[in-house]
Amino acid sequence: MNVGERIDIDKPLWDQSTYIGRLKHFAFITDCRMIFVNDQKLREAKQFCDDYKRGNIPPGTRMSDVIRAKQLRDGAFHPQTGELVPVVTRLSFQMPTSVILTASMLACQKSTLAIIIIQAVNQIHNAIVNDVYKSKLNGDDKSVKKAYLCAVATGSIMTICCKRILAQKSYTFTRCLPFCAVTTGHIINLPVIRYKEITTGIPIYMKDKTEPFMKSKVAAVKSICECLVSRIAMSIPCFLLIPIITQKLMPYCFSQHRPWILIPIQTGLCAIGCIFAIPSALAIFPERNSMSPILMKLYPSEYEEFKEHAKEHIDKVYYNKGI
Repeated sequence: MNVGERIDIDKPLWDQSTYIGRLKHFAFITDCRMIFVNDQKLREAKQFCDDYKRGNIPPGTRMSDVIRAKQLRDGAFHPQTGELVPVVTRLSFQMPTSVILTASMLACQKSTLAIIIIQAVNQIHNAIVNDVYKSKLNGDDKSVKKAYLCAVATGSIMTICCKRILAQKSYTFTRCLPFCAVTTGHIINLPVIRYKEITTGIPIYMKDKTEPFMKSKVAAVKSICECLVSRIAMSIPCFLLIPIITQKLMPYCFSQHRPWILIPIQTGLCAIGCIFAIPSALAIFPERNSMSPILMKLYPSEYEEFKEHAKEHIDKVYYNKGI
């Protein structure tokens, strides 16, 4: 590695102000091949990144070594606490998990009970993932249980209701039943598990500043809504497009005599869909997104607090410039 050849190891390698840059970044850290890397190598990668930040670069280190260590660290460790995330909740494990759960729901979509059972498994996984990656500044040990119970109960009721409604429609509509269950689960699961952020707010920053100047409940709601949009968008390719594709394939794959043949077809389509859907959906919104102060008018006291902090910030800038 050349002396002057360095990167900021704590920042993404691509421009996060563009969708393509964010897509490359999430494809980079959700690479499912990282699930085969053992914990010892992951900790070594994190230690390498820490040493790199301090300028301790071993002789003969190549840029590819730095990028690989960064990939392993970003994909396996919590971005705030730096703790090693359990394997089933890591970003790199999302593709295998999503394929198994999605293929199971699509294969068992004729049975309401089967969908509810798989939905329960899916929601406990979602609740754990949401808890692991939520802001540790607003932790709540009971939120996982609350989110799980609420999501499963609501998702089950929604599944039964949708099945009765869609039963009168064509078979293609009926095959979209798992999408209704999963979407409802997301809408309940995420706000419940992050309700403390809604009640206390999340830190907000002035542009180009690293220190927060206040907490905003409006920003918390906006953040959760954006996350919901990403989660629902992630479900569309597998839960809406694959049923349509398999419906078209049924006359050509001898499904009347060999119905089991749809299972490997759906599983393969789920794998392809998840590979593209996961990074594509995660990249819809930037991790650190901007918000118009006008939105704070939805919560008047918060808007007044913001105006006071903004005035102090402006006065401080002018004072430092000697104006």
